[in-house]
Amino acid sequence: MEASFRPFVRVISEKQMQLLRDAAASPQGAWLRDALGDTELFFALRDERIDVYYRGRAIYSIEFSGGKVTPRTHVKYLVLDDSDPYIRMLNGSFDYKRLHLQGVYQENVSLRQMKAAARSFSGVESMGVYAAINRDPFVIDVEVAFNRSSEVTEHDDLEAGRKQDRIDVVRLRKNGEAFDLVFWEAKHFSNSELFNDKILSQLAAYERQLQSREGQLLTGFRNVCRFHFDLGGLRKSLGCAGASDAHLETLQDLASGKIPLNVIRQPSLFVFGFDNDQKEGRWKARKEHFETVIGKKRLRAIGNASEGFEPGGKRKGTR
Repeated sequence: MEASFRPFVRVISEKQMQLLRDAAASPQGAWLRDALGDTELFFALRDERIDVYYRGRAIYSIEFSGGKVTPRTHVKYLVLDDSDPYIRMLNGSFDYKRLHLQGVYQENVSLRQMKAAARSFSGVESMGVYAAINRDPFVIDVEVAFNRSSEVTEHDDLEAGRKQDRIDVVRLRKNGEAFDLVFWEAKHFSNSELFNDKILSQLAAYERQLQSREGQLLTGFRNVCRFHFDLGGLRKSLGCAGASDAHLETLQDLASGKIPLNVIRQPSLFVFGFDNDQKEGRWKARKEHFETVIGKKRLRAIGNASEGFEPGGKRKGTR
């Protein structure tokens, strides 16, 4: 591993988790209660931070400092969905009115408006990934960055983005009495990288990361399992829909080490968005090529991304 690589960390302390519970119960916690109750949002644990995703966009980055829970969001998600986002210039000054942006958070209203703003920034690929992970209880992380400096998010500049390898999805897969951590790279059929072998270089880079970080990954994702178990308990206390008791028990046992957890060091490829003609045309030979290079077990190719990473996988672990 290069000396400049930083460790892969996924952690939240019990004190920070309690701060999150307290925030959800507070009069000012409507934003968090709305987010926890929205089944379209995905909470992703980072290094003492939580990113909340909607259709591939991080609409919240939740930080813990000074004994407080502080959510941040990009200004582009605060543009009201019924306002023109373009500002006129009149007499040398921008004709800007605060009404273009949200102000005081309104329960059951503001999150809907933020989601509407975020949808305009979601491309076909991120929409497909969202469709695949939505309501899949075994997806435990998204946008997983392995960096040579420090973790970056979509809010950071492009130069920082070039200093990382980023895998789209991490999912649990049952393997006898144990579970495997399976890392997925997702590509829409229209992505040219599928047809110029760049994707194979990506998968090879990801494999090197997974091989060199196996111990960090096991520790980090046991913490992630604990995080999702705690989130499930918080949702239940708020009366929100969530994972089944059996699935939460599985997460708890994975977190404690009672259930063995293994890292699959060869990442898998999820390809979606092709129709029947494309399936039997351009994609047919390409699929055969991928199966020869990476093997059939590491390729999931389906037209409709909402069918998920495994046949019937979304029906397990939910209520």
